[in-house]
Amino acid sequence: YAKRVEEIEVAYDTAIDPDQVRSFLKENPEVSVVCVCHHDTPSGTINDIDAIGAVAAEAGALLLVDAVSSWAGMPTSPSSSQAAVYVTGPNKCLGCPPSLSLVAVSEQGWAKIEGNPDAPFASMLSFTDWKNAWKKTEPFPFTPSVAEINGLDAALDRYLEEGPEAVWERHALTATVCREGIKAMGVDLWPASEDIASPTATAVRMPDGIDAGPVLAEARARYGVSMSAGRAETLGKLIRIGHMGPTAQPAYALLAVSALGGALKASGATVDVAAGLAAAQAAWDAAIDD
Repeated sequence: YAKRVEEIEVAYDTAIDPDQVRSFLKENPEVSVVCVCHHDTPSGTINDIDAIGAVAAEAGALLLVDAVSSWAGMPTSPSSSQAAVYVTGPNKCLGCPPSLSLVAVSEQGWAKIEGNPDAPFASMLSFTDWKNAWKKTEPFPFTPSVAEINGLDAALDRYLEEGPEAVWERHALTATVCREGIKAMGVDLWPASEDIASPTATAVRMPDGIDAGPVLAEARARYGVSMSAGRAETLGKLIRIGHMGPTAQPAYALLAVSALGGALKASGATVDVAAGLAAAQAAWDAAIDD
């Protein structure tokens, strides 16, 4: 529904440079909305939404953030990114079933929405109709799935009981254990720099001549371990290992390194699975000793 859509594109193993956004907005001052994905799941990379949010604010543009696979797994929030609309979901790092959306809307965001005469008001798709649904005195716009709401409530209790910082540290440790194992095994990570690698997923670059599809099938058939493929431009080129919610545990990283290494070896790749497992274990032990 936008009048015009422009895209800032970079290679799939890198991240958006906030200075690129700044230059683009200076050259295109009519741009009023900037959309960005925090964790680009198909590539396992992180875009700096806080820096991009600051650039958008400088230009007077509203920021829309997709934080579906990052929120609750790392330090990120609607306020730190200055987002007008910040969308996430409980099915990733909170470990809920997939069904619900969690959305934060700023005052600027509400003003933009309510100032649009073409917005789909009186609809379950309308944010305006949900604006006050959190209040005890206000009804939901339509009959909700009570089981899913109760599941979310329980997941949030669990998240707060463990403590957000502890949850973030657990996700980060799991990713570190996995990546140290992958590298020691003799396989490259997909992101050009670990500085932009997400703590909620590890993307592994396939060795030359190896397609990810058969490797994924081999891991499932041999070890009963499921990992994820790339998407579109990254399909066949990488394998993604998720570290989200209940699977953000170092023990799962050891299992993933073992299964991936065995599947790669069975697919003809030269890998040192034993070295990978030793490095992963060492990374876990180092965190325990600290």
